[in-house]
Formats: sequence, structure tokens, C-alpha cells
Amino acid sequence: MAASATGVARGVFTRTSSGLVRTVGTTDTFFYCLIQLAITFVLYNIAFWFIYPGASMELASAFALVAAVLEGITYGLFGSIYPRSGGEYVPLSRAVHPLVGFVASFSQTFWQTFVTGVIVAGACTLGWGPMLTMLGLQTGNETLTNIGLWFDSPTGWFVFGTIAIVLFMYMLYRGMRVYFSVQRWLFTIALGAYVVFILVMILGSVGVFNFEANFDKYAGAGAYASLLKDGAAATDLNPPFSGTQTLYYTIWPAYLFLFAVLSLAFSGEIKNVKRGQLIAIPVAQIVGGVLVILTSFFARTSVGSDTLLAAGAVGADKFPLHYSWLTMLASVMADNVLLTIIINLSVVILTTYVAASTAIYATRGVLAWGIDGMAPAKAGEVSDRYHSPTYAILTVTVLAIGVLAIYSFTDWFKWIAALAPMSMVFLFTTFVAALFPFFKREAYEASPAKIEIFGVPLMTITGLLGSAMMAYMVYRAVVDENFGPTTPITRITMIGIFVLGAIWYFVARYIRQRQGVNVAARFQEIPIE
Repeated sequence: MAASATGVARGVFTRTSSGLVRTVGTTDTFFYCLIQLAITFVLYNIAFWFIYPGASMELASAFALVAAVLEGITYGLFGSIYPRSGGEYVPLSRAVHPLVGFVASFSQTFWQTFVTGVIVAGACTLGWGPMLTMLGLQTGNETLTNIGLWFDSPTGWFVFGTIAIVLFMYMLYRGMRVYFSVQRWLFTIALGAYVVFILVMILGSVGVFNFEANFDKYAGAGAYASLLKDGAAATDLNPPFSGTQTLYYTIWPAYLFLFAVLSLAFSGEIKNVKRGQLIAIPVAQIVGGVLVILTSFFARTSVGSDTLLAAGAVGADKFPLHYSWLTMLASVMADNVLLTIIINLSVVILTTYVAASTAIYATRGVLAWGIDGMAPAKAGEVSDRYHSPTYAILTVTVLAIGVLAIYSFTDWFKWIAALAPMSMVFLFTTFVAALFPFFKREAYEASPAKIEIFGVPLMTITGLLGSAMMAYMVYRAVVDENFGPTTPITRITMIGIFVLGAIWYFVARYIRQRQGVNVAARFQEIPIE
């Protein structure tokens, strides 16, 4: 029997292989990380900038990026020690305790399934709606406007979202090679379109486009002046710089950058076991961070800081166009049908693929539970033909569509905030990784993660620094009422998911022990590859 990285003999699993294969290259992993980073959510950052008067979007983004890169390096190193699919579940359950690993994984998998169903609706609100309503204005075609409004309606969310979920889940079923092949092409197109979006703002900054004139063209004579007047009544359009507000604002860009580490979900399917994650995660965070900073900067210089603040502060009822997203403002500024399509198509593709990337995490979490016996055995089954976790994919598909339906047609999920509990797991995992070389010395010494600076493990340096910065951001996410719901029921739900995970763990362990399965021995080994 082969020895595991923890030094324990292999042999307590019921099969010798998970069925997964290492087909994912470092470049595809980088693309995944950049998609998971959700650069299009910078539209939310800019829309709510007015809530933090005097905050510097660029400085806040730079601060958040440093924290994220420290986290990314730490995750990349930690993942190389336990190169198996399943996200944080595998390293935490083996390095700390099975209960800790499962509870963290249960929370992450729950929330990743939840956001899979919610984010596809976001593609309609951020992408389809603005694109089609703007095209309707530019062409004088009211039908296009109505179609855009239909997309951004409960029925539109559900119809488009269901189609999108079924399509990318089918690609996942066909295997990671197929999924990443499609991702590669669509992401290249979308990223190119996003660069065009930035170029449009650069041209607006140097005077090639006239935002004020074109805004009045589509919103009516004097609309721009009225917007600034209403905005000034709602907020300060020229606030002095505030370091405190900048620190408060860091949670908005941070909750883009931190999520690149979720490629840990498919560590068991990455070709470059030693350095694939270590390269892909921080590089994606840096590239995504640069794109977000450029977007924020040129948004201010092209459209104007006062315009952005006014557009956010006046609310939808007083804004003269259907949407006040930056992409809508850039489309107005460029006043070109082709550019409108290019700018907004990037948002449609990139936002939809965020949902696809969260689905990968959720399916691998369920798969890992099935392999360890923490879920029904079917959850751990992998297709012999496509090397994909068939029943895990089916489970997440049904749950995600269910979430989408509830989100679309009820208000039940409107108060749920997923970012804080997910970031808590990021913080905890980063901190554990920082200490890992000291409480699991033998495993660390034998792993690719053994990189030291003046005798101090790199993952300890990055992990401790990253944890310190992330702790502040997690705190702000919990207490900042402007960032997300902070009601008692929200916090109860967040805690309740962790508690439910613990209950699941003890019930599953009891059932397996009754069946004669040595669960404790399984957690002393790295799962089958």
C-alpha cells in the first residue's frame, strides 16, 4: 500500500481511484480563477461608491488586492500538499479535524450552490437588460427595450437562468476537458470585449466621446444637469478624501479578489500538481485587480466622479434611463450600436460564467463527501466515460434551479448574504495554512509547499499577513449594513448553516460506523486520486 502525505498507510477506501483525471492546465486554471473573481461585479462597487463619501476606489482596491494575493499564494501552497478535488474540505479535514473540514466544506458548498442559482439572474440585470434597452434607445426599436425588460424580470431570470444552468452543467457532465475548452473560447471573447469597454472609457477621458451631450440625447434635454442637481440633494458630489471611508470601502473589491482561490475545488484534476495553483491563483488576482482598478479610474475620468456619485445616490426612480450601471453609461457615451453590444456582451458572458465556476466548486464538494462516506455513495460516483461526478452534478443542478426559482418568484432569499460566511472559511483556511508547517512538520517537509525565506516557510509569512488583513474585511462584512444584510435572521442563517453541517457530520459518521466503516481511518489518509 502506498503511503499518504500524512504518513499513514493507504487502503481503507472501497475503490482505488476516484475516477477523475488530471486534464486541466495551468492556463485554464488561471481563466477559472479570473472568472471566479467576477470582475463584472465592479459595476456594483461603482454603483454603491456614493455610500462611502471620500473613499478612493483605486486605493481601496489596491489594499484589497494585496490581501487577496497573500491569500492566493497561501492557498496555492496549501493545495499542493493535498492535491485532491473537494475545495477546503480535504486539507482542513486532514490537517485539523474531520469535523472542522466538513463543516467548512458544507458551508462553502451550500453557498456556492446558492450563488449558482442567484448569479445567473444577475447576468440578466447587469447584462441582458442594459444591452437590449440601450439598443432599443439607439435604434428606436421599442421591441428591443421590452425584451430587455423581460430578461430583467422574474420570468426572464428563471428562463435564462435555467437554460444557462442546464447548459454548463451538461458541459461539466461531459468532462473538464470539454468544459474548459468552451470556457477558453468564451472567456477570450468576453475578456477582449471587456478591454474594449475600458478603451471606450479611455477615449471618453481624452474627449473623443462627449458623455454629457449623449446623455441628454437619450434622456432628454437638460437631463444631465437635472441628474447632478438631484444627486447633489442626495449626497455630496465632491467629498474630500477620507482614509477611514477608503478602508470601509475595501470590502467591495476584496469580495471580488478573494474568490479566485476556489480553484482549490478541482486540485485533483490539475496537471501541474506542484505549481499549477500557485501560479494561477495569484496571477489571476493581479490581472483581475488591475482590470478593476483601471475600470474604476477611467469610470471617474470619462463619465465623471460627480456623475457616478449622483447616479448611485438618486435611486432608480429618479434616474432618467432604465439602468445606471457603468456599462449603460459607457454605452450612452460611445453612442454606437456595435460598441453597446460588445460592452454588454462581455458582462453577460463573464457574469454567467461566474455561476458556472461556482457550480464546479459545489459539485466537487459533494463528490468529496461521497468518497469519504459523508454523503450517499452515489455522490462519489464518477462516469467511466467522461470522468465527471454524475450524481454530484445532478444534485447541484436540481438545487441550483430550485434556488433560482425561489429567488425569482419570492422574496425569501432577498435577505440572505453569502459573502461573510464564505470569507470566514477563506480566513480560517489561510490561518491554518500559515501554521501548518509547525503542527504537520513531516507532511510539510515532504511537500512542494516547502519554500522558505530565511528559514521561515513562505506559506507562514503570506498566511499570517493575509489573515491579518482578511480578518478586518470579514469584520467589516459582518457589521457594515451598506454591504449586505446584517439583520438577526441573516446572522442566524449564517450560523445555522455551520451548525447544520456539524449535525450532518455526526449523523453521517454514526451511519457509517453502524455499517462497519472505519471513518476515522479514512480521515487519516489523503483521499483516493
